[in-house]
Amino acid sequence: MPHLNIVTGIRRITQKQLLPKVSQKWKHQFEFGMKAYALRSFQSATGNARMVVANPNTASRKSERLLANLKLADQLGQIFDTFKFVKPTSYVNVDHSDMHDIVALVGAVQTDMGRAIPCMVEATYASTIPADGSSMSTPRLKHLRAAMVASRQYQSLTGHVIDSLQNFADRLGFWPRLVFDRGFGSESLIRHLVAEEATFYIRLKAGRYVTMAGERYRVDHLKQADANVLLSGLQLRVVRSPQTKRCEEPWYILTNDFASSRNKIIKIYYHRFEIEETFRDIKHIWELKRTRLNKPNSVKTILWFVALGIASLYLLLKPDKFEQRSPNPKKRISWLRRAQEAYLRDLGRLAWAYG
Repeated sequence: MPHLNIVTGIRRITQKQLLPKVSQKWKHQFEFGMKAYALRSFQSATGNARMVVANPNTASRKSERLLANLKLADQLGQIFDTFKFVKPTSYVNVDHSDMHDIVALVGAVQTDMGRAIPCMVEATYASTIPADGSSMSTPRLKHLRAAMVASRQYQSLTGHVIDSLQNFADRLGFWPRLVFDRGFGSESLIRHLVAEEATFYIRLKAGRYVTMAGERYRVDHLKQADANVLLSGLQLRVVRSPQTKRCEEPWYILTNDFASSRNKIIKIYYHRFEIEETFRDIKHIWELKRTRLNKPNSVKTILWFVALGIASLYLLLKPDKFEQRSPNPKKRISWLRRAQEAYLRDLGRLAWAYG
């Protein structure tokens, strides 16, 4: 791809594909968010704003207004859907990521290219914020803990997950296939997904009990590698992955998918790790490990702009073009890192050419 086409391509996608879906009164805020947060490394909310707005006071006000805009944050998912990445047959990995005591719930569609593309973003207060009397507590954490306690009075963390997933399905108009790690095995979530006829794959802890042929078993004591079981009165299936040198502890995958083969289900779960690699890139390439934001909506908004940036790169630059082929796994560079670096190089060339 010729030089400068990446930057102009991203601008074209923003102008032609995304902006038409934004409410008229928020178009300027959206454009500002794309420029400040979508593809730039994160310094701070106002620091990134100053990269695109010369006047520091104006930059600060723009950032504050954007991150406080609850309605725009809720609309960003619909704007993302213009990419049409998520289909009823898609596999969407779902996981939490801690952003310094704000926890993000992210769904990311599998690509089979090592990195999943975020397509659902919600945020709430983490449950692990130190108590006021703790030696680790600070004024910021005291404020966050008080806000967390207040929020938990009307919605549990599991309730937040269920509501977020239901809103995601309502937004799409269908349920994609959902892939979860071990922290999502609550009875209430499983019952909700079964009631909604949503296909899911959840890794169970080895000590979880299920019922088979009228007897209760720990899943790691099941003799069959593929067994039909009862869990909380629901007819489900547990698939065990083979033990290997790389994976000494097998996966115990709970699913309501009775049609796919055991090998297919194991492969589906194998690609769940794409979301963890995406989290790693977001925190280290985009440097969101720096965040010290105090409100869930601020984290949600910035993550949505990063998701839009990732999706734009994926659409504009075919990932296999940026996948580095190397026999040494430690020297391979992901398509996402190479694409973002290519964007920043072209941005620098553009600034130099017109500076």
